[in-house]
Amino acid sequence: MVERHLRQTLEQLKIDVLNSHMIKSDYVAAAAATKSHPAVPLVISMHGCYEDFLYKESEPEVILHSKQALQQASGVVYLTEKNLEIFSVPGVRPLSNLPHVQIYNGFAGKFSAPDQLPTRAQLDIEEHDIVFGMVARGIPEKGWHYAVQSFNEVSQHFPQAHLILVGDSAYLDELRESTSNSKVHFVGFVPNPIDWVRLFDVGLLPSYFASESLPNSIAEYLFCSVPVIATHIGEVPKMLAVPTGGIAGVLLDQNGNGLTEPAALTAAIQEYLTNQPLLAAHRALAAQCFEKFRMAHCVAAYEEFFDKAQYSGKAIATA
Repeated sequence: MVERHLRQTLEQLKIDVLNSHMIKSDYVAAAAATKSHPAVPLVISMHGCYEDFLYKESEPEVILHSKQALQQASGVVYLTEKNLEIFSVPGVRPLSNLPHVQIYNGFAGKFSAPDQLPTRAQLDIEEHDIVFGMVARGIPEKGWHYAVQSFNEVSQHFPQAHLILVGDSAYLDELRESTSNSKVHFVGFVPNPIDWVRLFDVGLLPSYFASESLPNSIAEYLFCSVPVIATHIGEVPKMLAVPTGGIAGVLLDQNGNGLTEPAALTAAIQEYLTNQPLLAAHRALAAQCFEKFRMAHCVAAYEEFFDKAQYSGKAIATA
């Protein structure tokens, strides 16, 4: 039913190019675009789903269907090199004969109205205090427990330190219940995370999530000129790379199951608490790093690639 409705919409609106962004929607989009009259070129944008499902034994049909979607696609947009791992799987169309391009997601952040903005005061945080913060999906693999654990280890020696956690899930509810540190603030789901990120001095993302590609939270941190402590995963190292050299924060090692050295996160937090010049320098670098995520760059790159998908003669092949 979804496929039929999408096909009818493509025909009624005379769509020039169709762009899908999730593995389970890709093969529905491919089927609809192929059966549309005329056929519509499909561009698939990869965000990490493909490599996640490669190792999910519970849903083997997803990869099976995705192979067909990639066969019918006119182009692929990816966020990081690991998104292309699917093309090493037997039976998948070779990447060499499929137009592809790396395009970063754009971020056009806008703060809420002044009377709706949160303040440090509402959490009993002084203006001169140092605030660490984390925004992410509420799953264990994002590394929430590492953030809390490392912060707890250092906060007893640094009364001016606070940790703000932005996110909501049953898992985070359990973590909140097990956390007694009054300097750790769980603020739950918020519709506009940058309203809280603007209060951070340092952003955290100790993730070991298999699908991690181009984390939105890091773009949000950089938008607010907030340096980052994160892991070597996906595109994160390049996200934090400064064009003139150096990185806007600290990178930690992870092994797919957790942090390789949890103590390294603790040490990084402590370093920012004791080295104000370093914090100030990394804040300046963070502001420089955001340039690559400006929405204008993303839109221009997508428009150029859509033109290629439409006019390159590589229309969707009928399976």
